[in-house]
Amino acid sequence: MNNKAKFNWKFLLVTAFTLIIAIILILYLSIIRQTMYLESSEHLDEISRQMAVSIEKQSENQWNMVNIIYRYFSANADQEWSSISDYTKEKKEDWGFDSLCFVDENATYYDKDNSVSLLSYKEVTTDLLTNHKSVILDNTIFEDENKLIFLSPVKDMTIHGKTFKAIGAAYNSRNIFDILDIKAFDGRAELYITHGNGVVLFRTAQEHVMTGYNLFNSLEEERFSRGSVHQLRENINTGHQQLMTVQIGGQEYYLNHTPVGVDDWQLTMLVPVKVVSGRMQQSTFITSAFFLLIAALIIAAFIVLYTDSARKVLQAEESARKAAEGANLAKSQFLSNMSHDIRTPMNAIIGMTKIASTHMEEPEKVSDCLRKIELSGRLLVGLINDILDMSRIESGKMTLNNDTASLVEVMENLVGITQPTVRQKNQNFNIRLHNIVHEKLVFDSLRLSQILINLLGNAVKFTPDGGSISTEVTELPSQKAGYAHFLFRVSDNGIGISPEFQKNMFTSFMRERDSRIDKIEGSGLGMAITKMIVDMMGGTIEVESELGRGSSFTVELDFLIDEKPEELILPAMHILIADDDPDTCRSASDFLTEMRVAADMALSGSKAVEMAKAAHDSGNDYQFIFLDWKMPDLGGVEAAKSIRRYVGEEVPILIISAYDWSGIELEANAAGVNGFIQKPFFKSTLYGCIQKYYLGQEAEAPAPQQEKLILTGRRILLVEDNEINQEIAREWMTELGAQVETAWNGREAVERFGSSPVGYYDLILMDIQMPVMNGYDAAKAIRASDRRDARSIPVFAMTADAFSEDIALAKAAGMNSHLAKPLDLTVVLREIKKYFASVIQERNTAFDRCPLGLCYAGRLYG
Repeated sequence: MNNKAKFNWKFLLVTAFTLIIAIILILYLSIIRQTMYLESSEHLDEISRQMAVSIEKQSENQWNMVNIIYRYFSANADQEWSSISDYTKEKKEDWGFDSLCFVDENATYYDKDNSVSLLSYKEVTTDLLTNHKSVILDNTIFEDENKLIFLSPVKDMTIHGKTFKAIGAAYNSRNIFDILDIKAFDGRAELYITHGNGVVLFRTAQEHVMTGYNLFNSLEEERFSRGSVHQLRENINTGHQQLMTVQIGGQEYYLNHTPVGVDDWQLTMLVPVKVVSGRMQQSTFITSAFFLLIAALIIAAFIVLYTDSARKVLQAEESARKAAEGANLAKSQFLSNMSHDIRTPMNAIIGMTKIASTHMEEPEKVSDCLRKIELSGRLLVGLINDILDMSRIESGKMTLNNDTASLVEVMENLVGITQPTVRQKNQNFNIRLHNIVHEKLVFDSLRLSQILINLLGNAVKFTPDGGSISTEVTELPSQKAGYAHFLFRVSDNGIGISPEFQKNMFTSFMRERDSRIDKIEGSGLGMAITKMIVDMMGGTIEVESELGRGSSFTVELDFLIDEKPEELILPAMHILIADDDPDTCRSASDFLTEMRVAADMALSGSKAVEMAKAAHDSGNDYQFIFLDWKMPDLGGVEAAKSIRRYVGEEVPILIISAYDWSGIELEANAAGVNGFIQKPFFKSTLYGCIQKYYLGQEAEAPAPQQEKLILTGRRILLVEDNEINQEIAREWMTELGAQVETAWNGREAVERFGSSPVGYYDLILMDIQMPVMNGYDAAKAIRASDRRDARSIPVFAMTADAFSEDIALAKAAGMNSHLAKPLDLTVVLREIKKYFASVIQERNTAFDRCPLGLCYAGRLYG
């Protein structure tokens, strides 16, 4: 037998023996604890019962004494107050009462010093004078917590000409409850006489564990190990007795309660556990120590028999421990980062809301606050999405939703999301396409967008103001039949990544410690999520970086080709493209050449002006001109102004930019610019643009920016149970010209749709999580109805359930689209326009401008 086998045998033997001892010890402690509890319960119950019986006997004695006094007065009719006073002085010392009292037929209470009406105490007067039942008053009249008054109904009794209906005696409660002054439990037992509702009548000591007016309410604040205040109340109502255990002031107490048998009185006892079960606990401790000693001796023997194999195993365990500690440290750091990063936008939202509310008369100030609130909200959503995505990936619940999608839409959405931050930081931003042949592919567009947004978002965050960022998309042949291989590269000249962190940057919860980025919010999960999604999609991701020089991330993926690309052909034309980026010029020129168009390239604005003048002088004017907005010597707008002097008004001139058109639209129009084309421009983008501006036609397959949409005249059914969310969506749709009707749950939506004329609604926006009937069931019910429009009306899921499984559930329920909350108006409109495309062109001719500033080249777009 080799050393490893010997070690395994010894290790298993020692482990088994140790486990047996541990199990026996646990069982022993459990049995001892249960035994202690049962014995303590019986012991305390017996003591409580004896005291309760004694109190009940004491009370019976008081009633007997009241009856004796009554018989005395009955035998001596029409007594005078003076004789009653003499009798009271004579008897009260012998019988222990403080004073005598009477209640007349008008429910007025009398004693030697007071007369008080009891009519406000309806329950007392009803029992005493109507039902002829004896009652006990405690601090009802004089608010003296040490006084008890025993009252008994009597037949008419006349004293000094006045008729009384009840007679009683007042006592100091300490004389009644002196039986509770016990010396057991080292004098540390606390006893309380309470009503059934917990109001305290009497306490045994001056300094109490519980000092409140109501014992049960005071116990609400304490932690019960066994039982609860709710159970205590139930037990009192049902007459059930149960020993409970409660922590008070860092000490564990037994709590025992017993009905006294007088009125609704309860006797409650609080005794420290260690006082009741101290000796048994000591015995248990000694036995446990004995077991532990045996276990220690076995482990010591095992250490003596330690072999080289054992050392190797322990070394492996040590490595695993350190790895676990490292993971825990990373997660702790992550939680610390999250605490800061989540609170930062939350503080901004709360603070800006407060500032806006105090400057309502200053539109510019309010507008600035709202803009900052929106940016903070988007940051907060991004952080939360990262955390949720990480959780789903690690649990194996994230799946891909592969479907036919447009690479054009993915890239244009990427530009739209990135633009505001790039512009704010005044960064140079460029997107380049290389050899793009296929635009319609089968892939999960949401996850591809997530990959690129994470990479580009990091590039923007970690590149200083004025820096440069670029994104390149290249199509290459794939080794898989029917697939295209795509390379996505995001580069920047930012702060770079240290070689040490590059080794761990795709690890969950890791974030590089660098004073330059400590104020940049992020979950530390973005790159880990990106890597996991890339792996799920069967691709690769690599990073090249140098501190102070920037970073470059390259993602490679294979996508299934959806269909053969449509051949796009343009009439013979002569086109000029000017851009200081050679790759952009080359890519556009290649696309135009494929469409059988002659294209010339200029790498500067001044060169473009020079070439346009030369073409005009030779009588061969360009028929279409594209000018980049930002060129180092002469920008596109200035170049267009110069070129117009040569080519006249007929030649279309378009500005090229990866930035938003709205900021330069007025200036560009004044310079003679006809429109705008956004980078990256795919083959279909160029085709649609030339069709529109040169041939006066809309392209058969226009790019998303050229698709127009208006909602005027459209009727939308908005189904949303959250009032704020409903208000936001209704406001958006109304501002866009739609007529909006609302429903608060799925059933109401089904009823509204069923009772409306056919074709009444153009669209249903449906929340998912709603009372009465959820969105899935409502959509199924609508689709299953007999109406002609039941199968054709667009139904959009509008929900915070934003994972791929939720999208699949929406489709299975018959919904046409899935809109994730918080809603993005651009995304909402992009989805809506897919279903209204047939009437877009007709409706656009009727409108020259749009609400909310959503205008493009003077017309409404989605």
